[in-house]
Amino acid sequence: MMLQALIAYAERENLGDADFAGVGVRWLISLDKAGKFAGVIPLAENSDDKKPKPKRLVRPNSDPDFVSHGRSYFLCDTLERSLLFVEEAAKLEKRKLNQAYFVSLLDAAANECPGIASKLRLLAAFLRDEGQLRLVHDQLAAAKAKTSENAVFAVDGENLIESEELRKWWRLRSEKERGEQETEKSVCLATGRYGSVCRTTGFIKLLGEDTKLISFNKECPAFESHGLSQAANAPISSDAEVKFRAALNTLIEKSRVQRLVFNNTAHLHWTRLPIKDDPIDLLAMADENAIASLQQSIQSGQPPGAIDANAYYAMSLSGNGSRVVVRDWLEATVPEVERHVVKWFQDLRIILPDGVGLKRDFKFYALLFGMVRKELDELPPQISTQLLHAALHGTPLPQSALAAALKRQQIEPQGEDAMRKAVVLARLALIKACLLRSPNSQNNNSQTKDKPMTECINPESRDPAYLCGRLFAVFAELQSAALQNVNAGVVERYYASASTTPALVMGRLFRNSQFHNAKAEGEGGWKKGKAINAQKDFEAITCALGDQFPATLDLEGQGRFALGYYHQKAEVHRRTAERKDLEAKAATA
Repeated sequence: MMLQALIAYAERENLGDADFAGVGVRWLISLDKAGKFAGVIPLAENSDDKKPKPKRLVRPNSDPDFVSHGRSYFLCDTLERSLLFVEEAAKLEKRKLNQAYFVSLLDAAANECPGIASKLRLLAAFLRDEGQLRLVHDQLAAAKAKTSENAVFAVDGENLIESEELRKWWRLRSEKERGEQETEKSVCLATGRYGSVCRTTGFIKLLGEDTKLISFNKECPAFESHGLSQAANAPISSDAEVKFRAALNTLIEKSRVQRLVFNNTAHLHWTRLPIKDDPIDLLAMADENAIASLQQSIQSGQPPGAIDANAYYAMSLSGNGSRVVVRDWLEATVPEVERHVVKWFQDLRIILPDGVGLKRDFKFYALLFGMVRKELDELPPQISTQLLHAALHGTPLPQSALAAALKRQQIEPQGEDAMRKAVVLARLALIKACLLRSPNSQNNNSQTKDKPMTECINPESRDPAYLCGRLFAVFAELQSAALQNVNAGVVERYYASASTTPALVMGRLFRNSQFHNAKAEGEGGWKKGKAINAQKDFEAITCALGDQFPATLDLEGQGRFALGYYHQKAEVHRRTAERKDLEAKAATA
């Protein structure tokens, strides 16, 4: 089904011409009417951009396997293959073979295309002239051209790659070559039709590497089945192969632009019929207005931009050497995915640090960064795929994600600046979602009303781990009232141990808090008021908790501890702001 869905997408988007393919071209090499070098012209999609992208042109297509073995593309190829513009002298002899083939294609076309033969022969002569090539090399070096950048050629003002006569010639030549190569006949796995099948498949550009979805390494008995060699083991017609390969290349580039590439894994998505707003785009961009609009539409029973029959597809790909690895595959309907995406954002919703507003518009990228110190490479490669799977399927989140988030939370329980505070908040939202979707979660138990995984503080909760987290925040608040500018306070010194083995730590913090409370009350002023409020929280929490602290907390217990700690801090900030607002109003009354 996966190949059929990709082929349908290619047909919908008019992708997958076996004879021509789009490519980025950076340079136009111009010759005059006598075939002499006239200049190098840079090409770009938008020359006003700070870093202009190469101009997208359609060039004659060739089997990349052949190109990598001494051949070249027709009319448009890299500077080193077409013009012998190389950085390393050791490559020159090898590139001479590529260029010789490039010129031979020009000669072959000149013999069969009388309307443009003279210009093709001028270009072929130019490419054989070492003196002319040196002139081109000098200009390219001055322009800081890269040897891997593509170039096209114009003779007397005509860009040869745009010639309709040459396009017709190339299509006839390609059809003849395919007929000669595809001697094996079988039933195509993708279309179910009997006919000629590919000897081998083309490359898919996955994260900068040439990979293949269907490939066989060697022609030997160990790689054969029932006497079939190479791609005949998994027979695919050339028409189907070109289409699914073009679809994959297009979707991979789309995922890169949408920042849906993590840990060397590209996350692709598409629908059978076009839709205006793709739900996975919402995961990437997390636009609050779009989230609210989608939620409202679903609640009213009118999901936007989709019908029940419209299929939704998503897949995660990574590379292993020269082969594509399919990490995940989703086949659902658009309304199903939309409902799961709305639920995803509902599960992420959490109180802001000020204790007033709620936030749920966390970008998928931000959630991943909440689990690492600096780079996403620190994460196990499967986590991003598993999280995306959970978001689109509405399934429990992986325990590995909860473990990674808690590990970072123990190291960095609170941010020191705005950026780190945003990272910590995204991490806590992810922890909350992990707990909500856990099969062991109290929120999934209809027999209890105790739900510590709420957006904000839950004063009714009697969960020991949640209460320990709240109590730890009170200890930190009492120390803050008594001591200012402590280099290593309660949080920095004890958070990790308190969140895993509360019984070993809470007794010591309990005793310290009595000294901190006495000191703050003794100094009077705002410190005394802060200490009194903290003492009230302390009494309420300890009354609910009792005199026994848990010996250890498992992963989910550590998650509830983290939420309790954060909820208590947010509640204190809310009450403080509320008190200051009342005092300000009283002063102006």
